[in-house]
Amino acid sequence: MKILLDTHVIIWALTDDSRLSQPARDLICTSDNMILYSVASLWELAIKKQKAPEKCPYRENDICRFCDQAGFIPLSIEAAHVFALRDLQIREGHFPGNQDPFDRVLIAQAKTENCTLLSHDHIFEHYDENCIFLF
Repeated sequence: MKILLDTHVIIWALTDDSRLSQPARDLICTSDNMILYSVASLWELAIKKQKAPEKCPYRENDICRFCDQAGFIPLSIEAAHVFALRDLQIREGHFPGNQDPFDRVLIAQAKTENCTLLSHDHIFEHYDENCIFLF
């Protein structure tokens, strides 16, 4: 299985954070699974670090290095991912209030690359995409 990690899941996995559930840990640690991280997550971290360094203690280049050391595979943002943004399905009667562009890119990447997006962010419940795994 190909699994794309949401930004916070990357950090939780790399820091062994207790908020990472056992099912999520099992998915990440299963050797048959291919674990990916998006360049969009690095971009998001760089922006957060610049805007509020006291709230984001992680530097994007350090996270990139740690991901590589952990054996996670980088996923670049491709034109197909951008094109897929307009086709993301919202559940009927739902409206994802934040419309965070990084969240949307991650969903589009997971959908396009036939990955499962692993997240704890319940904003994803508003999307009607079967590529999302919430824990």
